[in-house]
Parts: sequence; structure tokens; C-alpha cells
Amino acid sequence: MSISKIKSQLEKGVYLDLPPPENGQNFPFSLAGYGHDRGIENATLKCHFSDITVFEFIVSGNMIYRENGTEYQAEAGEMFILHRALPHDYAVGPAGYVHKRFVKIRSACINSILLSVGLDKPQVICFEHPAKVQAVFREIRRRVVTADKDLDQQLSILLYRLILEASLSRIATHPPTVQKAMAYMSAHFDEKITLDDLVAICGGSQRHFFRIFKQATGESPMQWLLSLRKNEAIDLICQTDLPIGEIAGRVGYPDPLGFSAFFKKHMGQSPSAMRAKARLKDSQ
Repeated sequence: MSISKIKSQLEKGVYLDLPPPENGQNFPFSLAGYGHDRGIENATLKCHFSDITVFEFIVSGNMIYRENGTEYQAEAGEMFILHRALPHDYAVGPAGYVHKRFVKIRSACINSILLSVGLDKPQVICFEHPAKVQAVFREIRRRVVTADKDLDQQLSILLYRLILEASLSRIATHPPTVQKAMAYMSAHFDEKITLDDLVAICGGSQRHFFRIFKQATGESPMQWLLSLRKNEAIDLICQTDLPIGEIAGRVGYPDPLGFSAFFKKHMGQSPSAMRAKARLKDSQ
């Protein structure tokens, strides 16, 4: 998929900044901001957050982060923590684009908590079940949009869940072959991709490639691609007004009926039904 084609498909990002909790309420964590972003920005962004910590989850594409002079590459389904008061910079990775979700956490005790669970050092967080983590990000967005009366308390709980999921995960140490395959699928998930295609790109035998990929990620290459397409589809269905047929094409299903059948099989409901539920939640 060409960069110009990706650029034409990108939706406007969402950025929401939240004030500190009202009435002197004191929670371990409070949400300073939430957002999701799609971009192909080539410029390197330099940041220095003095009082917040940022969790960035990569939905598709990839990102390059630099902290303490070390470079890290986060792929789809992985997360990177931008630590409070630690200068860093980041840019879109070799896939040429990124779709990510992020939360900004305001907390006086965040550094000691991250230290206690082994998340105080820069690292790429690789989740066994990234869909569970993305669901937490979606729930944070839903809470912010609906603004329930117990919003601050519920957001604090959800932020704790993110930290807990990250602490139970492992540092991503994928072999170069696996990283190359993941980067290719992230950049071309709207195209037809077969196991033979990935083997031709990465080299070696099909049996060897399949074994090291599943050993590194816990999924077969085609399962990983399926999860990537499914998560991208959910975001486009729930957060945009794009026609279902267009969404189908964007996630590698030129036949809208085939896409609907795939989606219903794996999500238990049609794309239209999921969109209707998402709209109902937002309106409530």
C-alpha cells in the first residue's frame, strides 16, 4: 500500500485533555488526557513531560521511540511508556504510518508504582492478548465521552488495569525475522497476504518461520494478521462514519459480504450492529 494511499485514508485524530479531579478528590491515578491518532508524520517529535506519564498503544503500523539515548520500535499490539520528566522523542516507524491510542496519566506516585512492577525502565510492552488492552483504551474513551458522575474513580480503576496488564506482560524481544513479518503485515494488511508471501519476504523455510513466529508472539502469522485486521475494523466501525463496504476494503476484504461474515464469526455481531451499539453508548 503506497504512502499516498494511506494518507488519503487517515482519519482525523482525537485529543481530549482533562482537568484534575474536582472537589479535592484524591485517586492514585487521574487521566490528564486521552487520544487516538493516525498519521504518517515524518518529523521527529521531541517532548519533555514534567508531571505526566504517557502510555501509547500501537493499533497498526509502528513507531520509533527514543529514551535515554536508546531506540525502541513498537509494533501493532504493543505499548510503550513515556516516563514522567524523562526527555524523549518519537517518530513514525518504517511501516510509514501509525494508528495509536494513548493516555496521559497524572499521578504523584506513578514512578514508585512503575518501579514496584518492573515498568520503570524504557521498554516495549508485548501483550499475550493485545485485544484485551485495546478494550481498556476503548472503555476509557467511552467513560470520557459519557462523563458519568463517578468518572474520576472509574478512570483511576481503568488506568490501574492498564498498569496491571503491562506488569503481567513481557519485554518484546522478537527475532528480526518476526519483526520484519510484523512490520510488513502492519503496512499491507489491506492487501491479500499469504504465509508463502511472508516466507518469501523473510527468508528460510515455511516450517521454521511458522515456528519462530508462534514462539515469539503466541499466535500463528495468519492469526496475528487476523487480529490486526479485526482491531482496525472495530476502531473504524465505532469511531468513524465510513461505509461498511469501505471499511471492508481498508482491512483486506474487497467483498463487503465476506467481511461481514468474517466479522460476525469473530465478534458475534454484524458490523452494523456494533456501530449501532457504539452510537447508542455515546448518546447515553
